[in-house]
Amino acid sequence: MKKQILSIGKALSKTEQKAINAGSLGPISIDLPCEEPVLAPPPVGCFYRRIAPCTYRLICLEVTPF
Repeated sequence: MKKQILSIGKALSKTEQKAINAGSLGPISIDLPCEEPVLAPPPVGCFYRRIAPCTYRLICLEVTPF
């Protein structure tokens, strides 16, 4: 079974591999220091601003008293 699967297709040359990878210079790796938090929807008129990796601040443009 393994030989049948390996015989499908052909090995690609370096040029063909670059064409498939859109000419990227190397592998893309994303190293996050922590998991991205799941944020609750912001109140109306507010939004989250990323201030550091995995750290967000809630910013409200208008403050209205209740």
